[in-house]
Amino acid sequence: MFTYRRKAYYHETDQMGLIHHSNYLKWMEEGRIAFMDEMDLSYKEMEETGILSPVVEVSVQYRQPVAFDDEVEIRISVEKYTGAVLEVAYDIFNVTKNKQSAQAQSKHCFLKGGRPVSLKRALPEADAKIRGMMEGGE
Repeated sequence: MFTYRRKAYYHETDQMGLIHHSNYLKWMEEGRIAFMDEMDLSYKEMEETGILSPVVEVSVQYRQPVAFDDEVEIRISVEKYTGAVLEVAYDIFNVTKNKQSAQAQSKHCFLKGGRPVSLKRALPEADAKIRGMMEGGE
């Protein structure tokens, strides 16, 4: 599991003074990119090889709101990985209030030239890093 920490910014709030629900998706992406960087698996470098990893499915279950200036931890783990599909789980925890704010999942595929591709064949070093993370290595 990887933990990404951040503060909730004022510009992310809605009229009720709470973080707007759409920002949770942005936080998930921030955390996922930081997670990849931690694995020394740069998303930018992956794109430079022609491989993209679009979101094909996302779900968020909101539990408790986050307010401006609250600190949150986004706890990220690989839920499933087949080489062609990556499923990531997120536990968004409000450190300031000591409460779980949301649970979420995102599903990604890998494309090269607009066609599905297996990382095991197209980028074996990336495949090995993801598999290593799932096994508790790295």
